[in-house]
Amino acid sequence: MSEFDVIFAGGGLVGAAAAVGLAHAGRRVAVIEAAERQANHQPSYDDRTLVINAASLNILAGLGLLPARLARTPVRRIRITRAGGFGLLELRAADYQREQFGAVIVARELGNVLLEAMHNTPGITELCPATLETFTVESDHVRVRLGDGNRVRTRLLVGADGTRSMVRQIAGLASRHHDYGQSAMIFNVRPGRAPADTAWERFTPQGPLALLPQPEGRLGVVWIDASPAVDRAMNWDDDTLIGHLNRRFGPALGGFSRPGKRARYPLVQQRTPRPVGERVAVIGNAANSVHPVSAQGFNLGLRDVAGLVEVLQRHDDPGCAAALSAYAERRQPDQEATVRYTDTLARAFTNPSLLARTGAGLGLAAHAIIPGLSRRLVQAAMGFREPVSQLARGPA
Repeated sequence: MSEFDVIFAGGGLVGAAAAVGLAHAGRRVAVIEAAERQANHQPSYDDRTLVINAASLNILAGLGLLPARLARTPVRRIRITRAGGFGLLELRAADYQREQFGAVIVARELGNVLLEAMHNTPGITELCPATLETFTVESDHVRVRLGDGNRVRTRLLVGADGTRSMVRQIAGLASRHHDYGQSAMIFNVRPGRAPADTAWERFTPQGPLALLPQPEGRLGVVWIDASPAVDRAMNWDDDTLIGHLNRRFGPALGGFSRPGKRARYPLVQQRTPRPVGERVAVIGNAANSVHPVSAQGFNLGLRDVAGLVEVLQRHDDPGCAAALSAYAERRQPDQEATVRYTDTLARAFTNPSLLARTGAGLGLAAHAIIPGLSRRLVQAAMGFREPVSQLARGPA
């Protein structure tokens, strides 16, 4: 029976990054992944545009996962507006002594870098294609049974297997769920005019609308609406889609053209207050799934990766109770605050009441006027919410 220090159930972006980080730290790591490992074909390595904030760029660089060849578009300015109401917030990285707030990277391109890193990093065994069927926790290890009947052992089992995590369910880790009744439609367009380093977030009665800079002058669109409305929008022809986008965003960018391929994702919130059990932990969406407003989901998962890598470096046994308790306690403040923050934004700007809409507009105006408020917003959005891991801080 093969034995490992850590086994990851799930080889998506978060699971793969954590596997590389722990292998660099000298751990024997295995990754269980159902999909055949092939560039451009992993389920989570799709055409979504990921806003990688400053802390996450530091984490990826520290793990050797940010090579110069990886295409990325810097975000140096963010404009946040409301449709049909007052409130405008414009943030410039230079005002906070930063070169950039972060960068936009296509998930597929980052996924290809991660695949290559896993293939080339000693200490990583890829159990693929394979599925986790069940596991049994014993005093000093976890016995894992795979879908093909094979068995492996590990001192720590980490679930990086998404919102419906089997690891979380079998381990009995309590979590709270909320279905927003919304979906995100993802595609890209050509704007009439747009600065290359600016991201836009527009709050509309239907839901947030984000436009993110991409290479070659295109913009990645994250269109959020009630799920039935998104189902209908997925079937619009290109001209109809562009017409609705022009009306929903407004004329600021001179109109849009040439929409790309569309994809849709249902939006749910999930919170796992204590994401660890006996020799088991869950990270990324397996622990906490958040609304995509403010683009915090993947960044929160990368901070889980950094926290796990750094805590386990201080323990010989990666699955011991002391290590897992230290990880859970270190990550709790950031996870709780990020889930609360994104949920508040998602609800406040789509609330139909006049009082809620007025409050949301006043909140934007206050952040624009009061330097302390905007500075706290920027620090949190860039991923520097205390306690900050050394990987997230980057080089001194």
